[in-house]
Amino acid sequence: MSKEEKELIFNGNNLVTKANDVINATYKLGVTEQKVILCIASNIRPEDKDFQTYSFSIKDFKKLIKSKSQNIYSDIDKITQSLMSKPFIIYNAKGNPTRINWLSKATYNTNEGTVTVRFDPDLKPFFLALSEKFTKYKLENIIHLKSNYSIRIFELLKSYEGLTERTFTLIELKEKLGIEDKYPIWINFKDRVLERAKKELEEKTDISFTYTPIKKGRAIHKVKFKIHTNISMKAVKQENLKEQLEKIVENPDVIELHKICIQSGFKAPKSTLTKWLNSYDKKDIIAAIKMVTTRKSIKHYAPYISKVLASQVEQSSEVIELDYKDQLVQEFIYEKSPKGKLKRKEIVPDFLIKFDAIDKFSTKMPLEEAEELWNLNKKEILFAIEQNTKQALK
Repeated sequence: MSKEEKELIFNGNNLVTKANDVINATYKLGVTEQKVILCIASNIRPEDKDFQTYSFSIKDFKKLIKSKSQNIYSDIDKITQSLMSKPFIIYNAKGNPTRINWLSKATYNTNEGTVTVRFDPDLKPFFLALSEKFTKYKLENIIHLKSNYSIRIFELLKSYEGLTERTFTLIELKEKLGIEDKYPIWINFKDRVLERAKKELEEKTDISFTYTPIKKGRAIHKVKFKIHTNISMKAVKQENLKEQLEKIVENPDVIELHKICIQSGFKAPKSTLTKWLNSYDKKDIIAAIKMVTTRKSIKHYAPYISKVLASQVEQSSEVIELDYKDQLVQEFIYEKSPKGKLKRKEIVPDFLIKFDAIDKFSTKMPLEEAEELWNLNKKEILFAIEQNTKQALK
């Protein structure tokens, strides 16, 4: 990379800022072409006075967009070349069309696995120093969309998000999506464009929409969109943030024990690891894990390790016996776990597992004690069955 070039940073939190004139322009780009353009746009800073020349790793770009293409290197070379010859059309105040290319530079650095790109200078009024009539959104909204129509519809509606409603004639909408001559039958356009975009935006972006076709005579003349803030998507992001924060503040000893358990061939619930650390010295826990996991006849290590620790047995050659209640729990886990390879996961509702467990336990004790035994061990039982099922799917 030369001194004049900057590394293109791929970050879902980068902001894409575009003049509404570009969003409402007529153009036709494939889904990966659009993502290249939007990744470049997301690296423009508010203080930039001119476009920068960027280089980016094709491997990193493939990872970002989760592409499964086996020809991504040649694909990106062709895509960046095509962006230099696929203009979009802007109409001036007199209605005269102006055609502007997206890129003025595209170099495929064969031996480096990188591409060097630069926006065409004529794009400056639409991406630099914008103060009015522009739309801003996070790159993460579009980077995993699979349909090029979904990206365009997202932008067209995002630019009107504050107004909650937008209506296009069917002809106008098709022009903006670059499909004037495709899907002449309404039901095909509805299913392959609108419904797909509706589903993708609801699942992956911060807005969603509903729409109403408006007829003129017997034909569909307009499409009226209702734009909604995607509450469910925000909730998912907040939950992800919560999980990330929990990981940040998690006890490093818990993380260390988790890794040791994985290396020893089993998983223990976080609650169990925390309980061990609250009750025993870490070195004693590690010693118990290493001792118990050498016994290949043991199917479920965590309960045995708990017993070892409770009995303060370190590196003992004696087999630790479970009491009859623990034995019942382990027998039930074994009965409910797959006995061979599974082709697909069969989901058994938790309430059915609970019913079967209490039914088994009550053969050895009063119903009230059976229910208490379930309540004391339900997390361990459900976790163990889930892990054994996952193992059977591998």
